Amino acid sequence: MALHIWLIFLLVFFMVLPDSWFYKKMKQHGFYPWFRILSLLPLVFFVLVFLYIRFVLRYYGDYHLTSLSTWVFIVLSIVYIPKITYISFYYFNRWFNRLFKTSTRFFRYFGFIIGLSMTAIVFYGLIITNNNFYVKHQIIESDEVPIGFDGLKIVVIGDTHLGNWNKRHSNMEKVVRLVNEENGDIIFFTGDLINNYSNEIDGWEPYFLKLKCNSGKKYAVLGNHDYGDYTRWKSDEEKQINLEKTKVKIRSLGFDLLLNEHRNIVRNGDTITIVGVENFGSGHTHNYSDLPIALQNTKSDRKKILLSHDPNHWEAEVVLSQPSIFLTVSGHTHAAQMGWVKRNFQISPASFVFHQWDGLYQKGDQSIYVNRGLGVVGVPLRIGVPPEITVLELRRKTK
Repeated sequence: MALHIWLIFLLVFFMVLPDSWFYKKMKQHGFYPWFRILSLLPLVFFVLVFLYIRFVLRYYGDYHLTSLSTWVFIVLSIVYIPKITYISFYYFNRWFNRLFKTSTRFFRYFGFIIGLSMTAIVFYGLIITNNNFYVKHQIIESDEVPIGFDGLKIVVIGDTHLGNWNKRHSNMEKVVRLVNEENGDIIFFTGDLINNYSNEIDGWEPYFLKLKCNSGKKYAVLGNHDYGDYTRWKSDEEKQINLEKTKVKIRSLGFDLLLNEHRNIVRNGDTITIVGVENFGSGHTHNYSDLPIALQNTKSDRKKILLSHDPNHWEAEVVLSQPSIFLTVSGHTHAAQMGWVKRNFQISPASFVFHQWDGLYQKGDQSIYVNRGLGVVGVPLRIGVPPEITVLELRRKTK
């Protein structure tokens, strides 16, 4: 897990403010000194944990500890969100009383209720939404779809971050059942199988090998986490060995791993080229992609589908630049693991980083679909954006 110094300072700042406020209030109301000191123990605990994650944990290859450390942020939110919420409403209440010359405590009580409600939402995202896998059907209608591929069903999964599932194989059993029930023709995996370490894959082979599709063709690409960039390795050689093991193990799961490569598939007398690139770095991750190499020796007029982990790749190198790529399939965003997505209304912190962050987007004859992924990273919860299996059905547009 990457925890930067600036983030630690920011987190500590937002912990110190409410804790010092409550400490002062307890002192004014005559609370015992020992009780006031005890109230500061969570602050000390979190600071020590942050320092451990930053300066110790990143040097160890134990993904179990990394997975466990993510729960610290759940506890952090449960402890501090109610405090900060209550203090905000407390001062709003004071402002309201001074402005309207009243002595109401309504907003203080309301802030207390809102704080508890936000804690309840965190628990909901942790217990209910987190592993509530669902299948979303999306029709891709375009006159770019070759006649022979009209009706092709592509099942899309990705962003499992297996280390965070910590051997909870029941998660993948649900995914396998839902995928196989769709009777798809092809399966795409959009990257980020793991967090950092190749051994996160160990033990998952029997479950992934149960994934079925009519053609037997299952394609995968690497995501930013698959390279092991979020830990400190003893040497570049050790990191490279880990990456090579990851590639081998992804193939052992039954996937054709596309590393800036392409494959041609034939259906009903027509051909489409499946192009897969390594992770595209859009400023916040390393760039390993090479689309020109992946397209080398492909026919310029042949219709193509691009599998690229980061959706920012679409606007950077695909739209207008590569008109033969009529569909791009991505993941990476997780829809920020929180948001509200209903019909034409979409809101999420992901929208500040990605123009395309959840679902289908189109420009002219080109489309991109962003799958929100199966797993979690950072904070192990989802609020409003449950994990998704996507079924894309290609339809040739009738004029």
